[in-house]
Amino acid sequence: MAKTCAQGSIRLYATSATFSSVCIRHHLLLQPRASSLPGTRTRGPQTLAKRPLHRGFAATAAAGGDGSTASLVDRLKSDMKEAMKAKDQARLDAIRFLNAAIKQREIELREGGGPMNDQEVIKVIQKLVKQRKDSIESYRAGGREDLVAKEQSELSLLEGYLPAMMSAAEVEVVVEAVVGELGGVSGPRAIGAVMKAVMARTGGRADNKTVSDLVKAKLK
Repeated sequence: MAKTCAQGSIRLYATSATFSSVCIRHHLLLQPRASSLPGTRTRGPQTLAKRPLHRGFAATAAAGGDGSTASLVDRLKSDMKEAMKAKDQARLDAIRFLNAAIKQREIELREGGGPMNDQEVIKVIQKLVKQRKDSIESYRAGGREDLVAKEQSELSLLEGYLPAMMSAAEVEVVVEAVVGELGGVSGPRAIGAVMKAVMARTGGRADNKTVSDLVKAKLK
């Protein structure tokens, strides 16, 4: 029985079932390949449209952005894996909490148009450290030594991710340099400007209280 395939005008002598199969295959061969379509790329059997890729702080760091930040993020990832393997739930919870706080800060900075960098991560950790210290004082005053131990454990973990802190003598040198560069500053009104400059220069390696005390002493 002779039939003609509409797609290729091919005359075939075959059964109805064979003819249908040939027409379908011929029709598929005439379709353009996915890789030839504009704005697409092929990965294995799937075709994915090109989309703008937003790289978060962790992704950028892992790809080799800022060296110091990348190593810190990599440490967090590595430590989380180790905690999971060791089934150390307390350590795992603390690292997850830290990662969540870093992600929240990244979102806040993104909305404000600011960059997420190593100094911002250190600020997040320092904030959590202060919270733990305040909690320890409160629990200790209330006689809750069980909670003190938990907070102390988390505090130790958080402090392990902070850079080596500057001594008071080292901070004082920076304070004196900043005051000299600003020139003629004195009195309480200049405290804010000097502290901001000192904190920026020390890169999160100076304790806020130490900086405040030294600046106030220098400007009085």
